[in-house]
Amino acid sequence: MTAVISPYIQGVFAKSNLCFANNFNQWVPLPAWGTFFINIGRWVAQAETGKNRLVLGFAIPTRNYAAALTALGVVLTRANITTAKIDTNSHFEQLCRLREGTPVNYQKNGKRYKGIYLGVNKDYSEPRLRIQIENKSNGGLTDFLRREECHNVAIASSQHISLPKKQTGRFIVTHNEFLNALIGADTQEFATTTRLECAILGRFNIIQQEITQVPFAYYSSKAELKRGYLHNVLRVRNFLNEGEAYRSEVLSAQGNKPPETTNKLIPNVTIFDGATGFIKWRDDWRNSHWIVLLERTEPHFKEAVTEINSEYGNRIDGEEIHNIPSVPPGVELVVYQEARQ
Repeated sequence: MTAVISPYIQGVFAKSNLCFANNFNQWVPLPAWGTFFINIGRWVAQAETGKNRLVLGFAIPTRNYAAALTALGVVLTRANITTAKIDTNSHFEQLCRLREGTPVNYQKNGKRYKGIYLGVNKDYSEPRLRIQIENKSNGGLTDFLRREECHNVAIASSQHISLPKKQTGRFIVTHNEFLNALIGADTQEFATTTRLECAILGRFNIIQQEITQVPFAYYSSKAELKRGYLHNVLRVRNFLNEGEAYRSEVLSAQGNKPPETTNKLIPNVTIFDGATGFIKWRDDWRNSHWIVLLERTEPHFKEAVTEINSEYGNRIDGEEIHNIPSVPPGVELVVYQEARQ
């Protein structure tokens, strides 16, 4: 098994179409190191490794924006993979195993509804999910969803909801010029379908600021800028309203309680933003690709490097890894494959 990545990935953002607002409120091109981390995210997200997973460990001068831009590359690449090709069956089976009465968020006809899962109906030629969206006092309107429609249902974070007698739904706003320019794909499906592509473990408040408060822009010509925030693409669950579809999660590496994604979903890529999260929690994330970002000046840098060197002993020998993006000056990289666990 080889990790073969299309050479196309190395050409994407070769001369970055992204820029950001500096301290003088001027738009300046994203520097080469920023482009590098986007390409790393793209490279890992498109890897064909089968039962194996990639592990990338970086020693970097500064962690500023590294995790956010790497996550951007992951989500951008995965956005062009249709939902049907990824996990329709597994999502359907997960919903079928829910306890009856579980609150859910349900989307149909461009609107979002509160719902309650009522189990599986087997009266049709195929099993269908029963989703109630109105109170029983008004008839208890219930929809029966086929397997291919299951991505319209997501488990709600709230454990208790009450359904109204009449529910009209809330319109889902999907148009965003920054998102449209970057993805160049079906933004309607992207903005209305939950798929956990990436999880970031690190310093929550810092990552939140980088993703939601720092403006970026995409330009196809010098005369036209499409402005937005990384959050428009990353769609971080923690920074969205209840029920909105998401593509990534940010989890704090601090504290004594192991960080978990919503409903314990497994991300395609896990990014450890700093030594703390990697040292404490790496054993909980061995079923996804790893990108480990270690700032040389952080207190536990040497300890984390020692752990990576130890992990390297578990690598799968003889696996060729091709087309790794060129590493910029000041950055050190180790990359290998390991069996998923």
